[in-house]
Amino acid sequence: MKRFVLAALILLASDAFAAVPEPMPGKDYLVINGGRPLDPVSGAVVVEECFNYICPSCNSFEPTFTAWARKLPPYVKVHRVPASFRADFAVYARAYYAAEVFGLVDKTHQAVYDAIHKSHLIPAEGDRPDEARVAAFYGKYGVDSQQFLAAMQSFSVDVKARRAYDYMIRSKIPETPSIIVNGRYLVQAATYDDLCRIATYLIEKERPR
Repeated sequence: MKRFVLAALILLASDAFAAVPEPMPGKDYLVINGGRPLDPVSGAVVVEECFNYICPSCNSFEPTFTAWARKLPPYVKVHRVPASFRADFAVYARAYYAAEVFGLVDKTHQAVYDAIHKSHLIPAEGDRPDEARVAAFYGKYGVDSQQFLAAMQSFSVDVKARRAYDYMIRSKIPETPSIIVNGRYLVQAATYDDLCRIATYLIEKERPR
């Protein structure tokens, strides 16, 4: 009897794996002609998450993406690219790059999501953009809020935000969150788990040999 149960479980497992077809170009991912990462890394596969803190879907995707990214092999480099498709997006794109200037991204990344979507300490989608309020929030993390605001409004941060925007337009990013693998493939998926599954397949496809 145990032998039959084991055989049935093996058959079910085989069927489950068989039910997940290999990702197909044009359906599960788009090929970006002539594409390369925004910031290439020699000898590495660059995975870019196009996101914005104010985006509710990005907030929902963050736990899945973070857990998946932690398990990626050493030859994969994960980069976040903040979108600035709208005025309220642009504030947080500049905040992200200002946080980079002060070395605060890792320290504040999840906190910014929480401040928007949980505690509502800083503007959310539909609220009036307020750079000073956002800068004051970052001021809680060891940086002078006026210096942070000045960085948000600086020429260098503006250049980075525009460069990211232009990259997303060239890559034909339809929405956030989106994942680009090595600048060459834009993942298309109906679920967050599928986003990561298809990205994993494409990472292996681009793996340095």
